[in-house]
Amino acid sequence: MNIEYENLQSTIKRKYSFKYKPEYSESFKTEIEDNQIIPLTIEVFEKLEWPIVYRDKKSVEAKRKGDMNKLTGKITVTKSASGRIEVHSKTIEGNFIDFGKNSKRTGLFIALFQKLATEYQQSGKLKELESEYEKENSWADYEIPSELPKPKATGNPNLALSIIGGLVIAILFGAIIAFLTVNFTYFIGVYELGIGFGIGYLFSQVIKATNFIEFRPIQLMVGGIMVVMFFTSQFTQYQLIISENNISDLGFFEFMKIRIENGLTIKSLNTGWIGLILSWIFQIVFPYFLAISKVAISSAKNIIEKIPDKVLEYTIYLFEMEKSESEVRAELTQKGWNKKSDQDDVFQAIAEISGFNQARRE
Repeated sequence: MNIEYENLQSTIKRKYSFKYKPEYSESFKTEIEDNQIIPLTIEVFEKLEWPIVYRDKKSVEAKRKGDMNKLTGKITVTKSASGRIEVHSKTIEGNFIDFGKNSKRTGLFIALFQKLATEYQQSGKLKELESEYEKENSWADYEIPSELPKPKATGNPNLALSIIGGLVIAILFGAIIAFLTVNFTYFIGVYELGIGFGIGYLFSQVIKATNFIEFRPIQLMVGGIMVVMFFTSQFTQYQLIISENNISDLGFFEFMKIRIENGLTIKSLNTGWIGLILSWIFQIVFPYFLAISKVAISSAKNIIEKIPDKVLEYTIYLFEMEKSESEVRAELTQKGWNKKSDQDDVFQAIAEISGFNQARRE
């Protein structure tokens, strides 16, 4: 934010908000034309360098960047039929008190909006913004393609290979974790981060290669990977320990029983068998959620990348023209996308794009 806007913000009185995620709202009246409100709102956000995450015909949402480009607040501007504009600011993190930061944001937005409204109305730039916005958001210049790129040839989803790939990953990670645990210090939390992101990345590559996209079975497979990895780690630790200590008469189940009886010791504190069991649950559950989030994002990207941009754009255009699903399918059929499975892939890709856009708003 430049010095002019910082000085403008300094003139705004703070109004404190107390809440888990503090928020503040205020509204104001504007005399500019209704069609100019959203274009000018976008202009204000761009001037303040607050990245826009969503917009439609009635509202615009942006996020404010703080130090180190960290997103600290979300600002939503909504116009009403009465000509009033509501400005709402919400702290993204749970701080319980905002020290007046939300009121500063809403006040700054309103002050700059009114300032630019006056200046741009006099210079004629308001009309330019309105014209540019209408052109940017209109399909009037869109040229309907005479033909579409053919669907990409992909193999059939292979569940068996996906499972085999997952088992290989689980055994590999289990062996590595066992080796590090026996020969070095186990850092709770650090190892789990590495496990979650590592398994998430590798299994993403597996399901991409096997063309498997059904998310419910993927969730079950990732859960299975974590369980297999855990038991592989425990059994490998057992093998390393009995080998290094030259123990021949200790079975695996006896080894596990001894571990549970001794419990988990953190520095000088023995948390007993409860602490050990809880640590084992953490070693499975925490990496699972990290891995599944990584796999979900990767799967969504794979689904989108399968569909040519030209096909996505044409399908979105048809829906924007308020075509029904059956009508859109008929149009796609006429342009070479006649398989229902290919059409379903297009719809799913659009749904994933919508999901990414929604996630940006949160």
